[in-house]
Amino acid sequence: MGIRIQPIEIEVPEDNPFANDSLEREEPIKVLTHLLHSIDGPCVLAVDAAWGEGKSTFLRLWSQYLRNQGFPVIEFNAWLTDFSDEPFLVLSTELTEGFKDYPKGAAAERIAETKKLAKDIFRQTATSAARVFSSGLVDIDALMKQRFSRYNESKDLIENFKSTLKEMAAAVSKCKKKNSMIVVIDELDRCRPSYAVGLLEAAKHLFSVNGIIFVLAVNRTQLAHSIKALYGRDFDSLGYLQRFIDIDFQLPLPKRKKFIENILTTISFLDYFERTNDADAKQSFPSVKKFSQNIFETTELSIRQISQAFHRLGLVLGSLRSDRRAFAYSAVVAIFLRSINAGIYHRFCRGEITDLEVVDEIFNYPGIRILQGTHDGCLIEAYITEGAKEILRKNSPEEDIKSPLLTRYRSIIESGNSSSKKDQMRAEKVIELIEYLSKHPNHVGFLYSVSRIELLTPELIKSD
Repeated sequence: MGIRIQPIEIEVPEDNPFANDSLEREEPIKVLTHLLHSIDGPCVLAVDAAWGEGKSTFLRLWSQYLRNQGFPVIEFNAWLTDFSDEPFLVLSTELTEGFKDYPKGAAAERIAETKKLAKDIFRQTATSAARVFSSGLVDIDALMKQRFSRYNESKDLIENFKSTLKEMAAAVSKCKKKNSMIVVIDELDRCRPSYAVGLLEAAKHLFSVNGIIFVLAVNRTQLAHSIKALYGRDFDSLGYLQRFIDIDFQLPLPKRKKFIENILTTISFLDYFERTNDADAKQSFPSVKKFSQNIFETTELSIRQISQAFHRLGLVLGSLRSDRRAFAYSAVVAIFLRSINAGIYHRFCRGEITDLEVVDEIFNYPGIRILQGTHDGCLIEAYITEGAKEILRKNSPEEDIKSPLLTRYRSIIESGNSSSKKDQMRAEKVIELIEYLSKHPNHVGFLYSVSRIELLTPELIKSD
């Protein structure tokens, strides 16, 4: 069986959308659905969350739940339509094609009529300018008259389109327990700024009719940057964005413990420890698993970043032969550093910064700071120090190996009462772990782990 690198999208069963939900999204989805039942007029609802916090998964779960509740739902990924320069054409096509399988009757007729009017509008607006400038007109009065005529024609077409769109929404609604039509748009904040703004403007101005509710997945901060890129650095992008959004919902941060447990199952974390001939590795499996969960659970990494980190860990362990040592703690610590700050990690691996500089930098992150002084936090520091020794020996084998981190902690212990009890305890614990690892260097293997993480070892081409 191959090693999975990219996370697998969760399956969303039609009969039970939340069966595989590891982010505990059922409650907010049910609350939002109750809200949608109460909305009658046009509405744009934004689900706001940072990159990698599960917006796409949330929308997939919610869309299926809405269908089960009798809502007509259309889903599309805006980023996949970003190649187009015509947001209106994209929206109108998604709406009409999304319901093309409806049975014959009023709904089918309204859908067909809406589709025809959308084509007429696109044809009119796309060709009017070209017609004016290719007509050879030089008379200003004639030119203005033609432009006014085109404007009035387009205005009438748009009014007819919106009226028909409203009738279409009502007809589709009758087929679906009289619930509003839901248009779910994902990945809007990944689009080109001009396209993202164009979709927003089309949704708000041309598709704003009774019976249609737009649900957008956005990173409001990122989308605001896109708007500034289009209109200028000093433009009030957040104020402008608020004009298009009627209701915003901040997606709650997921509970990470269950999510990480599910990932460890997905990447078959146990497989290596079951097939290895290394008795120490077999014995250490429960503690390595617990260590991995604890340190990643505290971080402010997005769930996507955590998922990527653990899938890389799955590659490191899954590529090992059964007669090779895992050096699992080193692998976990290295991937942890790489995920938190790839720049610091690579500089450390090249021997450009010391163990002390790495620890000060990494433990300065708010989510990681709470690990300071805990067993897991001290273990991270100890492996960083032993990793630094391996790196220095490789780069300068003749030099005396010194650890600035170890020097600091010995100074804290020697200073006695001049340091806080908490600092004293942390120093003693880290030194104790460093001394243990120094006596058992075959437990470390930091550089070996890095070579597998960075895909630099020839062992990856050897079969088990």
